[in-house]
Amino acid sequence: MSKIQSLEPDTKMIKDLRLVLKDFESMVKDPRHLWNGRDIKNFSLRPREAWANWLICAVLQKIHGSYVTFAEDNNGDGILVDIKSGNVLPTEHVSALNIPKGKKLAEGEQRIIEAINLKIARGPEYANGKSLVVFFDGAGIFYRNKVRESIYKKHEFESVFCVGLLTSDKDGYVYTVTEFRDSYGDKSLTHKVRINESFTDWAVYQIMA
Repeated sequence: MSKIQSLEPDTKMIKDLRLVLKDFESMVKDPRHLWNGRDIKNFSLRPREAWANWLICAVLQKIHGSYVTFAEDNNGDGILVDIKSGNVLPTEHVSALNIPKGKKLAEGEQRIIEAINLKIARGPEYANGKSLVVFFDGAGIFYRNKVRESIYKKHEFESVFCVGLLTSDKDGYVYTVTEFRDSYGDKSLTHKVRINESFTDWAVYQIMA
């Protein structure tokens, strides 16, 4: 995060990731909420936007060892907030989810690249000072280096987060969170976020540098 600004006085912010995790259980276990759910009661974000931001914040807390959370944004898809430093970063989201009877999406990294390109096409003014979040499922095997090569130096976003469902079973849910930044060069940073079955706890593991 590098963009510093003050939040509006009436902006609602998540104060504790653990406390709200249970609230996401029904939304994640019934993916219809993530496919086309509208705003959450008393919070302006769509369920998929709020859930993707939660997953990103879980990773950022692991990386930075500081209190990172997210807030609603009347003009966007949520704001990532580092309470200790005062840094904030607005997000814009794009969905690459399999929706029954919806448009058939590509598989592999092409699904992710196509979603990113939809937002790049909005131009530099749209991207400036924001982070792009791609929320996807069903991509199957994809190669991060191909995503990086496709978007490297072709956008003005602060960073691009790709958040995708990896597995779901009796033990819970596992998501991957990959961050691309032009400053990383030919690298990217990927973590797994494992949510237990009862949605009461989670663990974060870096899987590749």
